[in-house]
Amino acid sequence: MSRVRFDDRKTSLSEGEGKMNLSADGASAARRFLVQHGRPLEQALYAFHFERGPADAVLDALTPYQNSDGGFGHGLEPDLQLADSSAIVTTVGLQHLRDVKAGADNPLVQRAIAYLLTTYDPSIQTWQIIPANVDDAPHAPWWAYDDELSHRWHGFLANPRAEIVGYLVAYAALVPPELLTELGAAVVAHLEANPQPEMHDLLCYIRLVETEALPGALRERMLPLLSAVIDETVARDASAWAEYGLQPLTVVSSPESPFAGLLADALPANLDYLVQQQGEDGAWAPNWSWFGLYDEAWPASERAWKGVLTVKALRQLRAFGRL
Repeated sequence: MSRVRFDDRKTSLSEGEGKMNLSADGASAARRFLVQHGRPLEQALYAFHFERGPADAVLDALTPYQNSDGGFGHGLEPDLQLADSSAIVTTVGLQHLRDVKAGADNPLVQRAIAYLLTTYDPSIQTWQIIPANVDDAPHAPWWAYDDELSHRWHGFLANPRAEIVGYLVAYAALVPPELLTELGAAVVAHLEANPQPEMHDLLCYIRLVETEALPGALRERMLPLLSAVIDETVARDASAWAEYGLQPLTVVSSPESPFAGLLADALPANLDYLVQQQGEDGAWAPNWSWFGLYDEAWPASERAWKGVLTVKALRQLRAFGRL
């Protein structure tokens, strides 16, 4: 495969604006990586977002990841290779379903929501994030099932609950109204009682407040709290961006984000940084690993992550006019 010179990507600036754009060669290299190495799902997502590809192709590519119980598994989340369904991987499936605007009449949506309703634990008002048999397949070390699981994920009261509530709201026609009311109130009350969520919890709250159908009263209670923690915890200094953590583009996916104005001072430099992070193979790579766990399985997971992150990077760059 021909390679793009890194310097060509790095120095493609918009005239007079002092900003760094992804060059045409860089965009072509990203597409080439996805065609040659991406999973069918990321290939279909790229085609959908950039080449007028059909939503049905995305749904077809997503179907093999859904189990008979309606939940998603099979490595859809590349750090969790278990075939069996889990709440966390089902949220990833629903991210894609909502992204291509699959309606409540779609069978994949109906089965996924039914899985969530079936696995909901009313005694703790949430979902267990992963199943007990997670060690049946390779996974990242943070997905170990042990006595610290609930503590590590803060009782599952934000991750995955807040994100799941967003999908239940989006597909409210499939959900008992009293459950929506109960969970909406519980999620907001938990945030108000714990207004300093860690990174992954914060991202679940963000996906919730970005749900169009979320009642305005709930959104208005959450936005000031989330804005405060984002302002305090997102790294604006480029020296911190090489580490795994919150960058401006981690919480702002497009100029329409409710937090874009809050991070307006840092987004231009972070977009420049994103352009620079494209690898010689045309992909964007994860800045994390499995730290020696399941060494034989990590390369395939890393390759899958490259596809996921490449589609994400291209979408963000286009949204901010950087292609």
